[in-house]
Amino acid sequence: MTKLAITAIAMFAIMMGISTIAPAMADKATAPGHNKIDICHFDEEEMQYVLISIPEKAVKAHEKNHDMDIIPAPEDGCPIIEPEPVDSDGDGIPDMEDECPTDPTNTCNAPVDSDSDGLTDDEEVLLGTDPLNPDTDNGGVSDGQEVNVDGTDPLDPLDDLVIITP
Repeated sequence: MTKLAITAIAMFAIMMGISTIAPAMADKATAPGHNKIDICHFDEEEMQYVLISIPEKAVKAHEKNHDMDIIPAPEDGCPIIEPEPVDSDGDGIPDMEDECPTDPTNTCNAPVDSDSDGLTDDEEVLLGTDPLNPDTDNGGVSDGQEVNVDGTDPLDPLDDLVIITP
């Protein structure tokens, strides 16, 4: 997970280019009355950016050392990096929601369809539908029908394909 975050930071810095980052910070540092600037520094322990103020002189040091873990602080705050959900056993169910996250053949991963709508409970969790309600959006068509046959959104009642006969 640390490698993923560091890679994301490095890719951001490479895309922006350290030569783009440092001048932006330097411009901020030279504003009248400012001898410190705000930057977003990546805290590997917390796995997030934190806002810090550094002396103007530190900008050049970061530029010289090619630190890839800092970016200029945007006015709306430091960016949030959302980690990708981990699926250790490759069964399509994120480990956080999987009773057996490392064994796709274990019976605890057996498909269960609690509401008999044609979608397994695991599929419903991934889709954000209710595994105990066959028609999550209450649009008149079962979640399984919407996903497997109609290709509509089981969370949007307005797109349910209901045939009305006179």
